[in-house]
Amino acid sequence: MTNTASSLNLEPASCPICGPDAPSVVRYDFAPHKVVVCSSCGLTYLSPRLTESAILELYKDEAYYNSNISGQGYDEYMEISDNWVKTFTLRLKQIAPYKSTGKALDIGCGPGYFLTAAQKLGFDVHGLDPSDYIVTQAQKTWGDRVRLGLIESAGYEPESFDLIVAFDTFEHIYEPKQFLAAIQRVLKTGGVLAITTPDPTSLLSKISGKNWVSFKLPEHVFYWSPGTIRKILGEHFEVLEVRRAGQYATLGFLFRRLFRLGNNPGRFLNGLIGILNKFSIYSDNGSITAIARKTSP
Repeated sequence: MTNTASSLNLEPASCPICGPDAPSVVRYDFAPHKVVVCSSCGLTYLSPRLTESAILELYKDEAYYNSNISGQGYDEYMEISDNWVKTFTLRLKQIAPYKSTGKALDIGCGPGYFLTAAQKLGFDVHGLDPSDYIVTQAQKTWGDRVRLGLIESAGYEPESFDLIVAFDTFEHIYEPKQFLAAIQRVLKTGGVLAITTPDPTSLLSKISGKNWVSFKLPEHVFYWSPGTIRKILGEHFEVLEVRRAGQYATLGFLFRRLFRLGNNPGRFLNGLIGILNKFSIYSDNGSITAIARKTSP
């Protein structure tokens, strides 16, 4: 939870599937934010939430990637690159029956670990991210293959890509219908979209309750279940499959996330985490991967 929220930059939200008049019920209260559920379709979302301009400001610089606020940002992301490359390689193998070659775009590419995995498998890779800091880091390796910005305004030509992925990104998107329409425009007919995002109906979410690791506030504004992601993707794409997802992670990373520890938990815990970081496992983190195809121009 962050202390950046104030009444001046909070806004109410509504269900993008059912519209602003759809009723909702509160699932959890993380004052000043609430996690609510649409009574019509079951979509889980954050309301009130930070305005989009405020959240984009949060993403801009290095502090977001090196946050000492428990559960915020992507602490350790830069330190566990091998595990992320392994994770993205596995996801690409899951996508391979539908798309295994061509020009690929990673939306929310971070430092470029998906690009590394996809290039090794033969893709022509490109990345996009809204963070000034992380784009600067990614461009040290990838140059102008990585752009700063949002898919809605990035300036890619229509029908540019064979594969577009948004891994651990869709939960951050404020206007999901506009986001998907922009993807449809730049994806080739027959091209594939893959999204990995936290599932609020997962076993891990149910067991964890209010302490679920994917309640990362204020960044995560929507939580998509298999049913709700099928509904919103079905407006633009043919949904090919929705499956459970996870990631390779060090035991130290999992320990920190489980107990919501910041970057400086103390001398003893730092030593323990250092030992645990020597070991990596594949963990079901309560997410899903949805794979869909663009069927018409």
